[in-house]
Amino acid sequence: MPAQRKTLTRCRPLVPLVFAPLLASGCIDGVGGSDDDGAEEPWSAFSCDEALRAPAPALRRLSKAQYENTVGDLLAWALGATEGRAAFEAVAPSLQVLPADDRRSIPGLLHGGFRRLDQDVAQEHVNAAHAVGRAVAAELTATPERLEAAVGACAMDGDPSNDEDCVDAFILSFGERALRRPLAEHELWFYRDVFVGDGVRPETYPQGFADIIVVMLSSPQFLYTVEHGQERVEGRDDVYWLSDWELASRLSYHLWQTMPDDELFEAARSGALSTEEGYAAQVDRMFADPRTRKAVGTFYREWLWLDDLPPMDALLGTPLYQAFAGDFTPTPETTENMIGEVVDLALHYTFSTDGTFADLFDSRLSFARTQDVAQIYGVPPWTNGEPPVIDDPARGGLLTRAALLATGTTNTRPIMKGVFIRTALLCDMIPPPPDNANAMPPDLSPDQTTREVVEALTEQPGSACAGCHATLINPLGYATENFDALGRSRSEQVLFDTEGKVTGRKPIETEAIPRVIGTDDTPARDGLELSALIVDSGRAQACFARHWVRFTFARPEDVMADGCMLQELTEDLTRGASLAEVLRSIALRPEFRQRSFEEAAP
Repeated sequence: MPAQRKTLTRCRPLVPLVFAPLLASGCIDGVGGSDDDGAEEPWSAFSCDEALRAPAPALRRLSKAQYENTVGDLLAWALGATEGRAAFEAVAPSLQVLPADDRRSIPGLLHGGFRRLDQDVAQEHVNAAHAVGRAVAAELTATPERLEAAVGACAMDGDPSNDEDCVDAFILSFGERALRRPLAEHELWFYRDVFVGDGVRPETYPQGFADIIVVMLSSPQFLYTVEHGQERVEGRDDVYWLSDWELASRLSYHLWQTMPDDELFEAARSGALSTEEGYAAQVDRMFADPRTRKAVGTFYREWLWLDDLPPMDALLGTPLYQAFAGDFTPTPETTENMIGEVVDLALHYTFSTDGTFADLFDSRLSFARTQDVAQIYGVPPWTNGEPPVIDDPARGGLLTRAALLATGTTNTRPIMKGVFIRTALLCDMIPPPPDNANAMPPDLSPDQTTREVVEALTEQPGSACAGCHATLINPLGYATENFDALGRSRSEQVLFDTEGKVTGRKPIETEAIPRVIGTDDTPARDGLELSALIVDSGRAQACFARHWVRFTFARPEDVMADGCMLQELTEDLTRGASLAEVLRSIALRPEFRQRSFEEAAP
């Protein structure tokens, strides 16, 4: 399963109760509070105050994916689809130098997070942007034909009388695309000077145009989404409506991860985005575009920590792993195949049907496109049409998918599974482990099940570990112990020694009290019952709303200032609105179309 990072696994049973103050309140501080008895609706955890607006990042840097997509679209616009693709392939080595984005989460969380939240800028970003600008300029001016395509016939006609108009037209047209807005008069004069440089002659025209391209693609206006706002929101001194051009970029980078297309640029130019009808029409059009599906797939990968899933074939060839894997042989692609199956599950219920949040947690359809994952589920690979139904009565919904069960080792990770559910699905904060905690995962035992080992290490009465592990973490992980470390269904655990020799078999015990809601003692006998408790609580819907706000606005959510938005999203999810409707709705909200000019905390 995801997130094989530091995990609290061994505790000394007689250390002082350093968590005592936290344990008194349930060792947790999450949505609805630790003493929530479930009497209130989940959206009541958020307080709606229309007068509040969450501060936004001062400047929002394009993510690496957004940057690469923008470069590709800019080349396609300048040269046409075929030549643009060829140019992009030539530029690709320069793009690889751009630093990868780190995943960032809210303070206190060690795992998960979204790459959009990474706003760090290092010298490597500046150097890479300049190198990419030079590579793009070289491609656009590489031949007379490309220069003519990018600039116009005037660039190559040998007529000096139209040179000034030719340069101005290129600055204004290319600049509008690259900077995602019309250029001001002073910017036109600036780029004219860039073109002239130390002097201009017909033979230096290609270099002059190349210089303009390099400077534009190295400018903050290209590398960031720059928002100044337009009209002040009535009754507010610090909140402004975005201009049509700013709104076009915000919408495009949210739904498509790239710059606006021709139609969206025209909607900004014509003022159509200023009307409710025109704006809603663009949201509908863009949400139906395949690029939105890809962007939402990125959201699901990051929400579910799927990129933390380790390689399934790393231990292939070792005696213990060979004995454990049996007739299943993972390949270097198996990990990504597992991830893709979960993403396809989520995208199916988001775009292919009117699926709901609950559908993610109880679906018995397999979205395994490859033989390896299909073998784990006991179904044929999904090709086209209706996905096959998984017959295994123990498997259903998100929590029992291979990508959320597999570990890349011979042992399951009930602790990490519990941490994942508690933090990523329920948005609860777990206190950090004591300083004397062993961060290594538990070893496979030749005579105990994994659950027995974990219980002995972390649930000793009176220990610093037991307060959180026995009540908040481990029970959530135990519910899916009827699946092994490859995600295969099992009713007993086969025990091995370190050389891969079978030492025995013991029945699996999955029943536990997960305390999805505060001190609720309702037991869950397996992953299916746990899934039902999670969905029925409404707390996962509230958590999902928080994650979608983080992804949308590239900042941690503010449960007070974002309260109205979070409340409505949670209410819609809990009452069974379609996922598509909920995800689309955030772009229609006033918070999306406005900007506070109080700077967000880093």
